[in-house]
Amino acid sequence: MNKLVKKLLEKLNIVLALTLVVVIAGGLSGATYVLAGNTSTQSASTASATTITVVGKVADTAITTITFPQGAPSATISIPYNDIDTVTDAQVLSGSVSEPVVRLKNTSGGTLNVTLEITTWTNGIAASEGYGLVVTTDTTIATITDTNLSTTGNAASVATAIGITTGAYKALYLELVLSALAGKTGTSTLTVLGETP
Repeated sequence: MNKLVKKLLEKLNIVLALTLVVVIAGGLSGATYVLAGNTSTQSASTASATTITVVGKVADTAITTITFPQGAPSATISIPYNDIDTVTDAQVLSGSVSEPVVRLKNTSGGTLNVTLEITTWTNGIAASEGYGLVVTTDTTIATITDTNLSTTGNAASVATAIGITTGAYKALYLELVLSALAGKTGTSTLTVLGETP
């Protein structure tokens, strides 16, 4: 009888040991499954078209610089000019004879929607910046929203949802509100991007 009990206990130990191995293995695989994330990171990007050119108010000469004249701290500067038309032909805001600071021309083979991007103005010079983008025949631009390009003067990207057809132009108006700092000069880069609608 002792032998029978001993054999049963040995078999029971083997069954118990196998059961424990299965339970432990199942527990570990469960732990691994629980620790594995059920989400994954993804990223995507689109290329920007380089077929919108920034040109002068009349000629199709590419401009490289837009200058906002010096102003008092916290002043609104609405008469910027470009390096082609110069200070003698600065932007004009008017209900009847407005003129933009530059024009944007679409030289691609299809309609492009315009996105405007700026880098952060250096030295904290800007409190905000605004733009107006209209057809070139609209000469009734008397005001610009001062914060629709950047509410803080920091880097910003604005998809304007305004399209330019092939070979056509849009007039770009800019306005800058200076910060309260005195005796500072700052710069920013304006990038004009085109994207197919």
